[in-house]
Order: sequence, then C-alpha cells, then structure tokens
Amino acid sequence: MRSIFVPPRRAVEATPAQLVASGASGGYGTDPVDGDYGWRRAGTAGREVPYWTQERARQYSVAAYRTNPMARAVIDTYTAFCVGDKGVTFQANNPAVRGVVEEFWSDPRNNLAGIQEIFLRDQLIMGETLLELMRGQTSGVVRYSPVDTTGVTDVTLVAGNPLWPDEVVIGLADGTEKRLKVAAVDDGTGLRDGAAQWWTPFKTLITDRRSMPFMMPILDWLDSYDNVLSNLIDRTALGRYLVWDVTVSGGQTEVDEFIAARGGTHVPRSGSVEVHNESVTWEAKTANTGSYEDTNAARNVLTLVSAGAGLAKTWLAEPEDANRATSLTMAEPVRRRVQGVQRQWLGYQTELTRYAVDRAVAARRLPRTVQASDPRTGETYQIPAAMAVTVTGPEVAAADAELTANVLLNLSTGLEKLVASGVLTREAAGVAARKAWEDFVGVPYSADLGTPDANPGDIATAVDDAKSPKLGRLAVVGGAANDDA
Repeated sequence: MRSIFVPPRRAVEATPAQLVASGASGGYGTDPVDGDYGWRRAGTAGREVPYWTQERARQYSVAAYRTNPMARAVIDTYTAFCVGDKGVTFQANNPAVRGVVEEFWSDPRNNLAGIQEIFLRDQLIMGETLLELMRGQTSGVVRYSPVDTTGVTDVTLVAGNPLWPDEVVIGLADGTEKRLKVAAVDDGTGLRDGAAQWWTPFKTLITDRRSMPFMMPILDWLDSYDNVLSNLIDRTALGRYLVWDVTVSGGQTEVDEFIAARGGTHVPRSGSVEVHNESVTWEAKTANTGSYEDTNAARNVLTLVSAGAGLAKTWLAEPEDANRATSLTMAEPVRRRVQGVQRQWLGYQTELTRYAVDRAVAARRLPRTVQASDPRTGETYQIPAAMAVTVTGPEVAAADAELTANVLLNLSTGLEKLVASGVLTREAAGVAARKAWEDFVGVPYSADLGTPDANPGDIATAVDDAKSPKLGRLAVVGGAANDDA
C-alpha cells in the first residue's frame, strides 16, 4: 500500500511502444522481422528513429497530402511562402561567376527556377532530399538526378562525426548497394567535390543521421480531424431520414387491423393527408447529429494541428473567429517559423549552386578567387569564386513598399535634424541610415534616394525592383552595379 505521504505517480508521457517506435529509448527495441528484443545496430549513435517508423511516416505523409485537405493546406502554405510569389533566384556580385551560375540555373535539364515548389514540397513530405550529381570532368557542367530516399539503407560518417556525412548507401533491387560520396569542401583543394547532395533538415538531435517528414508530429491528429468531420457528415446524412413512430391504442390485434386498413407500413406520400381517430398517435423521429459537440472537437484538434505545424489556425481555417488585430498578432511567430524553413531551404540551394561554381573552377573555367565589391562602400576585394553567389527567396511577410518608404523618409528627416543640432555627426547618421535601411527593407543600401526630400514613390519602386527576380541578380563591375540581367 502506498504511503499517504508519497504523492501518486503521474501518468507517463509516452508508452514503451511509443519510446521504441520513435527511437527515444536509444535503441530499436523489438526487431519486427524475428522478434528479437533489445538489440541495436553496431556503431549506432544517438537516438535514431527506426527505419520502419520512418518509412511509415513517409507513406502516411504522402497519403495525407493526396487525400487530406488540411495536410495539403499545411504543406502548400509553407511552399507558397518559402518559394512562391516571385520565386527563388540568385545574386552574384562577379560577372564571370554570374555567367556560370546562369548556365547552371537555366539549364533545361536542371530548371532550378521552375521546380522550386515541387522540390521543396518533396522535402517537406519525405523529410530528406538526395540528389545524385552528374559532373562533366572537362566542361565542369553539373546536372542532378533526384533519388528516392526510401532506398537509403545507411549513412556513413567521416571520423564518426555526425556533422560530417561521408557516404549515402542505397540498396538496389538486385541485392547490391550503391554508395554516393556526399558533396563537401575538399581540405586539399578548397573546392566542393562529391557525387551527391544530402539534405536532412528535420533532424531531432545533432547526432541523428537521418531526417523525418515535416508532418510526422501531426499525422495522427490530421487523421483524428478527418475522422471527426467524417463522422459528423455521416450523422448529418443519417439525420435527414425521417421515421414515423405510430402509437395505436389496444393490443397487437388493433395494431394489425390498423396496418391492414392503411394497406401497409409505408411512409405517407408527400403532400398527402393521413386521417385517423384519437386512438392513433403519429410522432416524427429524427436522429441527433451532435454537430455542436463535433464542431468543438474539430476546432480543438485543428488548434493542435496548426500549432504543431507552426501555423496560426486562421491561416488554415475558421478565419471568422479572429479579427484583424488578433490575426496580425499571431502572424509574427508564424512568420518566424516559416522564415526558418525558408532560410534552411535557401541555404541548401546556395550550397548546390556553389558546388556548380567549384566544379567550374576545377575545370579551369573560373579562377579560384574573383573580385567582388561592397555595394555600400564600393570597396573591392578578392573572395573564393563560390562565395560570390547567394540564393535568395521571396519575402515571407508581404511589406507595404509605400509604408516602408515613408518610414525611411521620416527616419532620414530625424537624422538630419540630429546632425543639424550637433547631437550626431554626419558620418554617424550615415551609418545609422544604412543600417536601418538594410534591416527594415532587406535590400542593399543605395544612397541615390537617401535625401530627405526624395519621392516616396521612387523609393517604393526601387525597393520592389531590388526584390524582383530579374533585378535581384546584380553583377558588380568595377564597383558599379550592372542590373541588365
């Protein structure tokens, strides 16, 4: 018997089966093939998710996107904000590097600009991306081929460091295996080399080698949401059926006589008149759909789904329950979550593009270092060729360019007054203005429109042009930006 001075033990957060299935216990638990218990693979580090859990999560994620409208809304919302709108493009501040990147980016076999949506969608659903890289040894031209990550059986590491994947092992249908060297910077040459790009954005621990589907935490709740709504729809359809409960005074004999006199137990025809005496009572019976309870349950489940997906519920459904102020307040954490996914994706695209630049350097189409310019100061310097390119995406939060321009003009006027009153030096005001511009607008500073009497419309146009895919690829020649891309 438990002592009254010992508090009762609270319910555990996860069952042993959940600990095994999620890999949280640090081992694989029970082998689904032969039933052996407590084993773990030799050399296993961290708390990897068992392969059967990972594959089932992928299957359910694909099925959910294809059949569950809320799952599709979650994935398509992230895709639209991260790579939609104006799309993904690149910026290169050296003309020679820009030519190589343009060739790689616009190659009809690559078509990087045209496949960004399905590219990111696949990574969100599958959780991993594996690209086999095909390189021209003489030309330095790079093309790629997506590989289904379901076939990946192992990921080896360099010196056992989980941050340094070495090879991705793929099991083939004939029982053999294929090994792809993961692209990385070669310590000897300083250039990126390898046979594959291996992207695992949704790892739980830093020691994990594999990644999980983005929707894995909400798959069960998406299914529950679907079940609640399906049950409600079924009961609503059932509730449309009308049943007549007829009470006849007397015994079974009187009931049989009444049925015989009516000619059967058929439902009265619509628009007809049913005549009876006071010994017969007709009462309509309908089923209670329970719509109020199911509607509240669906809302609660959807709240958990949207929170687990990192989105506000008003972004997925039920916008009538929130006013504008509430929606704007909820938008900030959602924007940061979406920006985090976008930043990771753009980082992968930048790495893929820099790999193409390094292969061009290896083929002697580009020098190892190139000249670049600071767009703010005009100062030139030498950098590795691959570092001259960066991939950018659309703004997650659509900003009002006119409002941005007015705020910056007010800031400019305030700084001018501070300089005139001697509170700030002109140099300090210039630094503050450039910093405010880049932080608030998100594009490189240009002093051409920085005067207090500048036209807000001109500044708004400059901001939109700088963020557009066409004018976003700037090549700097001799310290001046050439935007004829």
